[in-house]
Amino acid sequence: MKTDSRILALVATVLLLTCATAGAQTGAEDFYRQWVDYRNGEISVDFEQTPVPFALHAIHAKTGFQIVIPSPSEARIVNLRLQRQPLEPAIRALISTIGYKSFALLYDASGRPSRAVVLSVQPAPAKTGDESANNEPSKATLKAEEQEKLQKDLARWRELKQEERTRIENRLKELEPSDEREQLINEYGKQVLGLAK
Repeated sequence: MKTDSRILALVATVLLLTCATAGAQTGAEDFYRQWVDYRNGEISVDFEQTPVPFALHAIHAKTGFQIVIPSPSEARIVNLRLQRQPLEPAIRALISTIGYKSFALLYDASGRPSRAVVLSVQPAPAKTGDESANNEPSKATLKAEEQEKLQKDLARWRELKQEERTRIENRLKELEPSDEREQLINEYGKQVLGLAK
């Protein structure tokens, strides 16, 4: 009889702990459901005048997808509604809506997107007539020598000073879309997230 009551008490404790944990997870899920719903690989978002950090946290909490953005100098808000979109295009739309153009998507071992790393954005200075005559490379072109230098710089990312990192980020933003640019941006993302070996 004593053994039965101990077993019953143990089972009751385990059930209570299981219910409390499930309730906490469900509470967090329910809390974000009004902004983000994620089912069967499709995401719906409803952000109206929502602070960007909250929107990013809600997406991460519901999907596990992480978006890394530079620290904004001012508070930003996002207005975006999407219904049952695949995750990758929805993330692209969100990042674009926030105001960023250059970012790299990183994928997990199964080929699903797991993170987005946004390149910092700084307003381009207005060029005067004298500046356009200098011998800097065209913003759109990427020569083999420059690509090799950028790859070497990215490989030693942790050793670089902030001004060197900013120079690389600015150059990556200026490049026209190409396979070489994507390769450099993927390497940049790995370095920023600390995934590079």
